[in-house]
Amino acid sequence: MRSFIIGLLGVVFLCSFASTLPTINFEDSRDGVRYDAVTIGDLQIMTTNLQFHTENSFCYKNLDRYCKHFGKLYNYDSVVDTEGNPRENFCPEGWNIPTLTDWEYLISGMNPIVKRGSKEGQLIYNITDNYAQLQFGGFRSHEGDSYFTLGKEGHYLTSTMTEEGWATVKIKRQGKGYDITIAKDTNKKRAISCRCVK
Repeated sequence: MRSFIIGLLGVVFLCSFASTLPTINFEDSRDGVRYDAVTIGDLQIMTTNLQFHTENSFCYKNLDRYCKHFGKLYNYDSVVDTEGNPRENFCPEGWNIPTLTDWEYLISGMNPIVKRGSKEGQLIYNITDNYAQLQFGGFRSHEGDSYFTLGKEGHYLTSTMTEEGWATVKIKRQGKGYDITIAKDTNKKRAISCRCVK
């Protein structure tokens, strides 16, 4: 059982368990794409964004070169079926779509400092090292006709729905470190990046 989870209300902070980060390399048997992954605590997380093609997946600005570097962008319907269950074949075999709890655990393992709340009232977690090598792949708007923040922000999906909407994670550079924000109200039609976990 995971021994530590960050609470969104702000009790944070533990001993570091990100000091040693064993890495692995594996191949997605569905399309032959190879991925690296790093271990944080008792979770492994891919260190490159998922590239697997699904019905509701997109390349930034519909250009293949962005998919090869930043992976695909996926909306909520890509990862969850009509009954709200995570799609079993979305991630490579043996890997899973991260839940909000998974992301909280991973953030806690990256030695965060809680900063001021955002204007939306969300907590902001600042990390010095981007252990999971989260990329700044931007996002596709929920209207489906615009793309934003490539190279400036990374937006990552979860399989978790909340009362306010879809739970997602945002990372951006801040000074010498990185700010991570968890949003609980993302529009389900927005398309963002995925890191599978194990």
